[in-house]
Order: sequence, then structure tokens, then C-alpha cells
Amino acid sequence: MNTKIRLSALLAIGLVSFACEKKVEVIVPSPTPIDITRTPDSATNTLETKKLGVAIDLYVSTPSAENAANVKGAFADLDGEIAELEARVAKTGGSDRAEAQAKLTNMQTYRAKETARYTVAAATAPMSNTVEPVDTRTGAEKVEHTLDKVGNSIKRGTENVGDKIKDATGQ
Repeated sequence: MNTKIRLSALLAIGLVSFACEKKVEVIVPSPTPIDITRTPDSATNTLETKKLGVAIDLYVSTPSAENAANVKGAFADLDGEIAELEARVAKTGGSDRAEAQAKLTNMQTYRAKETARYTVAAATAPMSNTVEPVDTRTGAEKVEHTLDKVGNSIKRGTENVGDKIKDATGQ
């Protein structure tokens, strides 16, 4: 009998805990698409933020390796400015620190938005024609082609030397 009571109590506890389990429903909003044609607003306007915005705008309108390099350089410049602000926040106090912290937060937010915009632009950019085609010849074919070119160069060189000797001797 004692076993039946324990079993019944255990079963009751299990049912109560299962029935009373709180289920959390998580609703994940769909991400808003990033408009790559619009430069995000920066609460702190500096030369670095303007330069980055212009570089990404140019890349969006004309994707190329040169424009991508300009974007990376502009990101590096902005990162340098962010590093200076981080040092200023660490070294100063009071209102100067609060001002530097506000600028730092604004620039980090702007950088994150521009990083997302550039990432989308780079992922959707048409493939550039600047990529060299892959040479599909085997190693032996490449060596043979190179030897043919060297042989032709030597042949032309000896013919030129022969012509010069004939001209010099008057034959």
C-alpha cells in the first residue's frame, strides 16, 4: 500500500509540474531590409564619417576593386578616430569624458550601420570583369608553350644578327 501511495504521489507531482510548465513563445521580428542606396545619418559628423559615407555611396553606384579598397581605407580612418576617442574616454573625466563617450557611441553606431550597408552592397554587387581568367592548361602544356616562345625569340634574334652581319659585310 505504501508503494501505491508513493507512486501516486510521484505521478501527481509529475502531472502538476508538466501541466504547470510555463511555455514561453518567442516572436522574432523579420529583419528590416537595409537600403544600400541611403547613407545612414551620423549623430557626430566628422571628416571620417563623411569620407566613409561617400566611399560606400561610390561603391554602391560603381562596384569595383578600386572603390572597395577606398571603402576599406575609409573604414580604417574611422577606426583610427574611434580608437582616439576610446583613449580619450579612458584618460579623461567629467564633462570631457561624457562628451567623448557620446561621440564614441555615435561613431560606433554609425560604423555598424555602414558595415551592414557595405556588406549588403558587396554581396549583391555584380561580378567584376577585372578577374583574370583561370589558366586551365596542364603544367606540361605551360612549359611547352614557354619553350616555344623562347625558341621563337632565339630564332628571331639569330636572324637579326645574321641580317646585321650581311649588311656589315655587304653581301
